[in-house]
Amino acid sequence: MSMKKTAKRIIDEDINPHVDQWEEEGIYPAHTVFKKLGSAGLLGVNKPVEYGGMGLDFKFNIALNEELGHINCGAIPMSIAVQTDMATPALARFGSDHLKRTFLEPSVLGDMVACLGVSEPGVGVMLRQTPPLP
Repeated sequence: MSMKKTAKRIIDEDINPHVDQWEEEGIYPAHTVFKKLGSAGLLGVNKPVEYGGMGLDFKFNIALNEELGHINCGAIPMSIAVQTDMATPALARFGSDHLKRTFLEPSVLGDMVACLGVSEPGVGVMLRQTPPLP
């Protein structure tokens, strides 16, 4: 319950009051938000303790995601879910100690915003054929 209260406090004090402004300005200070969440332990709920995580069961991650549903937009909780549930799980499970220290730990602590790249042979976006944005 303490984890959910912490998430609710951060959402109510540090995220929701700014969502409208961020959307109007077309910005999102992901590094600031992630650092706040990481400092509270919320980016590594089910990640190994030795890499800055809480080491909890996946059900606690689900509880956190329920709280993230109270953010007043869709993009911010999605970015957090990419960090916690898409970009870091394989690294936590299969990465070497060096990779975990270099990439997982800073992602869990909110010092790094992780990303995920997906590519499949013969399919996907053809970047050379995609027109530039205006």
